[in-house]
Amino acid sequence: MKVSAALVAVGLCACAAGAQLSFSDATLASGIDCVYQGPGGAGAPFMGAGGAAGDFNRDGHEDLFILSGGDGPDHLYINQGDGAFVDHAIDASLTRTHIGVGIGVGDLDNNGWLDIFISSFGDVDSTGPGQHLLYLNMGLDTAGVPIFNEVAQQAGVATTSPDAADGFGVAMGDYDLDGDLDIAVAGWVTDSYGNRLFRNDGTDATGIPNFTDVTDSAILRDMRTVHGFSPRFIDMNGDLYPELLWVADFRTSKYLLNNTDGTFSDMTSEAGTGLDLNGMGNAAGDVNNDGLCDWYVTSVETSAAGNMLYMNQGDGTFAELGEQAGVEDGAWGWGAAVVDVNLDTHPDIIETNGWSGWDSNSLLFINNADMTFTESAVASGMVHVAQGRGLITFDPDSDGDQDVLFLSNRDPAAFFRNDTISPGGAPAPNWIRIKLDTSLDPRSAPDGFGARVEAVTGSLTQTRWMSAGSNYLSHSELTAHFGLADATAIDQLRITWPTGLVRTLTDVPANQTITITSCPADFTGDGVTDLDDVLAFLGLFAASDRRADLNADAVSGFTDVLAFLNAFTLACP
Repeated sequence: MKVSAALVAVGLCACAAGAQLSFSDATLASGIDCVYQGPGGAGAPFMGAGGAAGDFNRDGHEDLFILSGGDGPDHLYINQGDGAFVDHAIDASLTRTHIGVGIGVGDLDNNGWLDIFISSFGDVDSTGPGQHLLYLNMGLDTAGVPIFNEVAQQAGVATTSPDAADGFGVAMGDYDLDGDLDIAVAGWVTDSYGNRLFRNDGTDATGIPNFTDVTDSAILRDMRTVHGFSPRFIDMNGDLYPELLWVADFRTSKYLLNNTDGTFSDMTSEAGTGLDLNGMGNAAGDVNNDGLCDWYVTSVETSAAGNMLYMNQGDGTFAELGEQAGVEDGAWGWGAAVVDVNLDTHPDIIETNGWSGWDSNSLLFINNADMTFTESAVASGMVHVAQGRGLITFDPDSDGDQDVLFLSNRDPAAFFRNDTISPGGAPAPNWIRIKLDTSLDPRSAPDGFGARVEAVTGSLTQTRWMSAGSNYLSHSELTAHFGLADATAIDQLRITWPTGLVRTLTDVPANQTITITSCPADFTGDGVTDLDDVLAFLGLFAASDRRADLNADAVSGFTDVLAFLNAFTLACP
């Protein structure tokens, strides 16, 4: 594809709120200098190139973990506080040279530090099954660098396929709402039995999390025929129990409904999904601001299919509107994300692509607020023609807009900084970025995985879900990010925790990143504990409501009362 020099020079795209969307290639200045490739430049798995954003040293700034493909160790890029990065992989004991493919990030052992799971084909000279990696984050050394310890075998997650080197996208989420993060791993190889669901059963005496492979008992369908690429945990029907959206090749994508009893039912056909011919990338978000989570699946644009935009109808079914919305043609699509890049309150869609003979610029579909989108990548300065695979959206410079990192197969990683401005000296669009802290509530998964966040400004309610990925082999930052256009404050900010409790904040100023901490005794959602909370708890307790089950044993008993009293005495932070 030839790119217009005039468009690149302008690099501006008019947006609905009057702002001008502008991206600049800041790869060189960022210090991100990696290429995904195998030993000696050979193509590692030709569909590979994964990475993830995460605050691995808990300093408030998003770092990056990026797979190398086998031509050297992987990369741990620590954010220097200004959006520039330094690779500290060796200092962090991440010295393994292997053919990593996909990655997931989350606090799997509930110790407050983000861990890393990698689907891997194994060491470069001995590929095969049983070589996935789980790096537990042990905290900081004296120099402030996080140190990792590899424990996949001990934890029970080293093997997905028993027969082949297989393993692509990785997702983390709390599907049984027991307060810890479970893992889903997609397998693509034919008959390898590589699609697996691992239930987290808590840590042992040494602090290592123990996982049980529950694929056969929990997923009520045969996953051996699924050519999986990108799983994702996210609540699609509002009951807080996350569904599994399993994007897969050759018309095998699955919509797996969470039955709330530890099992999933295959509702793909009944939901009107699974229409993608070659499902690859997986993105979810409320693109029309109706409070329902929609689902975007990238595929290959052919005469028979293309990208799919499944619009949630609120009754367990979806309407596929990709062609009508103008987002179906993504060439040979891979990673994708739903994110409001121009801060106009209407989520946009980013997609990367690439294949031999299908060279095309990565795509940026700007939401026109009428269920149509305008492709604006080149016009905004996002010029990226490569063998794109993974994709990460995050805010490494903490300026309020979402930047984009493209990860490519045998091509350098490319970092595009979002420089959205307002013309004529007008104020820039407003925003807010929410992080969640669930460390005081053992019933909620770390960092608020699975929580629902709503921002109300005037008559508009925007909704986000805490679900980082898999986008395609990659995870974006775990935040609830909102563009607010010209609103300078949020009238109401509502957090529905995975427990079902709701926290409501009012008149929250815009243009800040804030962390909201859960308070397990705050049953009225006002951020304080008082007599009203006691009365609210007792009412739910008498009704055997799940929200009053503070010890998560599915029974209303005296231990729940003791747990409430203990939480009440701690008060809210």
